[in-house]
Order: sequence, then C-alpha cells, then structure tokens
Amino acid sequence: MISNAVSNRVRSAYGIGDYAICLYWSGVGLYLLYFYTDVVGITPLLAGWIYALGIAWDAVTDPFMGYLAERTRTKMGSYRPYIFYGSIPLALSFILLFWVPPFEGAALFIFLLTVNLVHRTCFTIVSVPYSSLTARITDDSDERTKLTTARMIGASFGTLSVSALGFPIVLWFGGGDEAIGFIFFGMVCGLAAILVLSITVRFVQEREFNFGPSQIPSFSKVSKSVAKNYPFWIVFGSILILGSTSIMFNNNLIYFVKYSLDLHEYQGLILGVSSGAALLAIPFWAYAALKIGKRNSWMAAMALLLVGFLVFYFYPISSLNELLILLGFIGIGNGATGVLFWSMLPDTIEYGEWKTGVRTESSLYGFMTFAQKGAIAFAALLLGMALTQIGFEPNQIQTEETLSGLKFIMTWIPLTGIFISFILVSFYPIDRSFHQKLIQEINLRKLDNA
Repeated sequence: MISNAVSNRVRSAYGIGDYAICLYWSGVGLYLLYFYTDVVGITPLLAGWIYALGIAWDAVTDPFMGYLAERTRTKMGSYRPYIFYGSIPLALSFILLFWVPPFEGAALFIFLLTVNLVHRTCFTIVSVPYSSLTARITDDSDERTKLTTARMIGASFGTLSVSALGFPIVLWFGGGDEAIGFIFFGMVCGLAAILVLSITVRFVQEREFNFGPSQIPSFSKVSKSVAKNYPFWIVFGSILILGSTSIMFNNNLIYFVKYSLDLHEYQGLILGVSSGAALLAIPFWAYAALKIGKRNSWMAAMALLLVGFLVFYFYPISSLNELLILLGFIGIGNGATGVLFWSMLPDTIEYGEWKTGVRTESSLYGFMTFAQKGAIAFAALLLGMALTQIGFEPNQIQTEETLSGLKFIMTWIPLTGIFISFILVSFYPIDRSFHQKLIQEINLRKLDNA
C-alpha cells in the first residue's frame, strides 16, 4: 500500500506552485478592469464585456482540459507536462494582456478580446492540471488539509505580491506612465511564474493509477457520478455564489480608493493589507479545520465576513487607517475560503467514487472551475453594467450619487453571497470520520475486485 504521508519538500513544492497561478489570477482580477477603463480608456461596459467573455471562454475550456489531462499518459505523469510546457506561453500571453495597442474602435475591441481569449486558454492549460494534482499526491483527508494549506499560503503570497507590489511596479518602471508600467508588471509576473512552476514540476510526483483504456470513465459516467455527488454540489454552490459576488468588492476597491477616498498613491499598501491579513489567517483556519472540522470553520469565516461587510457599508470611512483596519478584518475571513474550499473539494472525489464506483479528478475540477468562472464572467458583465448605471466615468470627478452607488454594489452583493454560502455549507456531510470510512470501503472494493 502506498503511503499517504506527504513530505515537507513535496508539500512546499506543490504549495509554491499556486504562487505562480495567483500572480496571473490576481493580476487579472485586481487590475485588468482598471487597466481597460483608466489606462486603455474604454468604457466600463465594454471593459466588462471583454473581461466577461475572457472568463467565460476560460470556463468553457476547463472541462475539456480536465477530460484531456485525465487521459494523458506520459513518463512525467498526466498533469505535470501541461504545467511544464504551458508555463512560457502563459507568461507571454500575460505580458501581451497588459499592452496598450495602437488601435481604436472595433480594431481595439477585437485585439483586446483576442488577447484575453489567448491568455485564458493558456491559463486553463496550466491551472486545471495543477489543481488536479492534489488528489494524486495523497488520499488522506488531513494530509490534504495540510497540502492545501501550503497551497493557499503560496496563493496568498502570490496575491499579496501582486496586491502590494502591482502599483509600485507600475509607477516605478512607468515613471508616471501607467501604460508602460503595466508592461513591466506583466514581465515581472511572467518571469517569476515560470521559475516557480519549474520547481513544482521538479519536486512533485504523481501517484500512479494504472488505468487501462476500458477503466477510464466515459463522459456519460463522469456526468452521472457528478450528478449524484451532493457534497460536491454543496461545495460547488457555496464557492460559486461567494466567488461571483465577491468580485463586486475586489474589482471596485481600486475605484473606491481612487475616487471616494482620494488615496490612489496608497493602492499598494491598501491592497497589500487586505491580502496580507488573509495570508496570516491561513494557518489559523487550517488549525481550525483540523480541530473543529472544515464545515464549522467555513461557517465561522462567513460569520466574520458578514460582520466585516456590514461595518464597511454603514461606517463612514474617512481615513487610511480606518480603511486598513476594516480591510484587515475582512481579510481574516477571506483567508479561510481558499484553504477550506480546496481541501473540501478533493474529499468529494472520494464520496463520488464511493457512491458510484467512478473516480474522476480532472473532470470534476474542470467542471467546478467551468461553473465558477462562468459565474464570475456574468458578475464581471454585471459589474460593467452597474458602473455604467451609476454614472461612473474613468479619470473624472465622480458625483455623490456615483460614489454612493459604488459603495452599495461593492458591499451588499457580496453580503448576499456570503449569507447563502453560510446556509449551504451547514448541510455539508463529510467530516474526518466519514471520510475515513469512505476510503476504507473504497480500498476494500479494490481488494475484492483484484
């Protein structure tokens, strides 16, 4: 029997991989909409369409990538080749994403959209196999929590790096010209990501699953297995709603700081505090998950976020320090979502295998990210419409009505998602003892069929 223990070296090598993934994910999530409106100079509605179509395309390609990777057989494994060979095209597409082209009108729209689609394709090729590695490294629930903790620490450091250093890099290399600065931002992130992903590929090995062609589940079997996996649907629904609504806060924070508080020069510090608090909170939430369970930890985090966003809306923020304290509090709650979600999701794989006899990893991850990104695409489009509706004009003094509307959409929409997530996860059934039972019964079935 293969040991489920994961060495510190493997855990660290896997965890650091998400540093690279989040350089791209957070770079797009934090800055792309702002880049489109305030640097390229297109309308919020047009920017929302480009952003949304890019994410939607990413969502469409995820299940296909998962299906393909799961069926790949090489000496490097099923997933690692895609991470290794896809890292350079991904970096180049990210640089191009933050380039201001010398086009106008329809040509500008087509160029921005095409580059966005290319980048999202490259991101899918790398990110889906990377996420799928968790279930191939170990099938022990506690080890997965530790493994996911390492991953989320890496992810949080990636987000922190992009948050705290993004605008300083833009301002430093751009010399006041944000168009030039964002090119250098893309280059720094791309080079760092290539180096980091090479470490992951070098030190992380996949457990061997000797599936013959007849043992690889068909698309119909995978679909039926996912349909009957109700713990997956709980996790799915919770993160789907939470992620799609939180985009309203994350993407509007830069606008709020620039136009409502006139603190644009402190963007790096402000974004860094929010991400830094989430990073510092990860070990706490990992410990909580081991002590009180993943479900209870998730519900506690949602309670904290509910309080934080209510205070953000009703309290008249008037200073940098007040904003930093409040963002730090919200960041503590946000620190839980990543480590708990990516730890709970692999457990649902075993539930599906126990329930239906079909084991699927990449397909489930691909389906998960498909729906998640589809919802984010819708949210991005909705955000563009909302900014247009409240009268937002890039690089202009905003009216009081616009500023009030901005604060409303960046708080109450996330609050709705947080509340629904709290309710859904309260029905999550998999705890440590239940998961151990699943693994034991699955292993007994394998012995009986041997």
